Amino acid sequence: MSELFVIFDLDGVLVDTQDAENGALAHVGELMGLSLGIEQRDELFSGKKMQECLDLMAELTGKAPPRDAMPIARAKCEELIGDRLEPLEGVADALDRLRALPLAGMCVASNSPLEIIESRLAKAGILHCFDGRLFSAYDVGAWKPDPRLFSWAAESCGAAAEDCVVVEDSPVGVDAGLGAGMRVLQYTADPAAGPHREGAVAFSSMHELPALIGDARRLVPLPSALVTASPGGTS
Repeated sequence: MSELFVIFDLDGVLVDTQDAENGALAHVGELMGLSLGIEQRDELFSGKKMQECLDLMAELTGKAPPRDAMPIARAKCEELIGDRLEPLEGVADALDRLRALPLAGMCVASNSPLEIIESRLAKAGILHCFDGRLFSAYDVGAWKPDPRLFSWAAESCGAAAEDCVVVEDSPVGVDAGLGAGMRVLQYTADPAAGPHREGAVAFSSMHELPALIGDARRLVPLPSALVTASPGGTS
């Protein structure tokens, strides 16, 4: 039996920059004449790629985003994050314990650009845990919920889908993991919350993660319908 390979999402799983990202997009919205409350912006932007958010604001306002909207949003986001980024509670402990398990390895697969993935992991002090195994949707041209990002990451690391465990928080990420035919653990800060989709297993503390990974073959079922995806497929 092959050893398990763990694929982590970035934001909301290892670090929490969603508030900064949503605030940065809301800043661009203000330049377009759109005023959003915190709940509105979070509902509109969370889990989506930046271009999709810009297109959505254009539909809402009837105005085109500024020509340099992406650089504006990314600069604002980094300003809101600052120089230091803390890992989510329990992440550093979980990663240390996972590295002691007989795993095939660990990687990060995110909708964010590669330079942002690397920068945020470095700021959080956990970049070294992944041995350079970082995968960006921008490099494969497929964003969650498209499963090709996870399939590409697994193939690049020599791992079969049935040996992979995806750690996600967002509904689009859960759908991508299940669509790739992988086991999915969904992190939620609410202990009473269940998984977004049948086939995923919800957990509420990163301190629980090593035990869940260790028992993944027994506790976390594979999706009933496997979806084969490759970087050369269509969205």
